Amino acid sequence: MSRILLTFVVACALVLMVRGLGEQIHIENTSEAVRTARHGMTLIGWACVLLTGAAVWSSAAMRRSPWIAVGLMTPVVLCGGLTWLVPDSLWGVLAAVVAVPAAGAAGLVVLLVPGR
Repeated sequence: MSRILLTFVVACALVLMVRGLGEQIHIENTSEAVRTARHGMTLIGWACVLLTGAAVWSSAAMRRSPWIAVGLMTPVVLCGGLTWLVPDSLWGVLAAVVAVPAAGAAGLVVLLVPGR
């Protein structure tokens, strides 16, 4: 049951991450675009919190491989970190090409491969 719950949390976090990164893309710095980008940063922040909790839960409580936690923390470090450090650039969005599939694969491994 905890494998299904962890996979659900990872899927929800990745949806929040992708939606937040999508709101970071804008052409002009209008007040509407800045407000949307701020909302996107909030969504990315919540996704980072959920993914960090999932990584801690998978390694501490479920006794999974540390590589699962590394896969789950990849979007937190790359997308969340780059969005926080350089909020007006698209580096966080570009990092999603690598980070989101890594976390998705880690979530699928937790779901499909039985633990120790």
